Amino acid sequence: MKRTHKPAHKCHSCGLNLGDRCAVYEYPHDMWEHHKHCPGFNNEEMLKKYQEEETRHRENEKKKKRREEAKKDRTESHHQGTLPLNQR
Repeated sequence: MKRTHKPAHKCHSCGLNLGDRCAVYEYPHDMWEHHKHCPGFNNEEMLKKYQEEETRHRENEKKKKRREEAKKDRTESHHQGTLPLNQR
């Protein structure tokens, strides 16, 4: 069987399913195959632990400010008088 990081079809309604990967397990297919039931499937304790971990790693303020400045710069006209490509 081909090993993939994508969650199994059975993971559809799980809170740990991030779409392209599982929040806890590297190979979620293996959890279903070997145990017949994934230990992380709708496990509130694991989900709560994952969410707490994510809130601790908030976005860097400098990075956030830099993104806002870049977004503003993309909308301004250039010093040569031409508009950016997305506004022509």
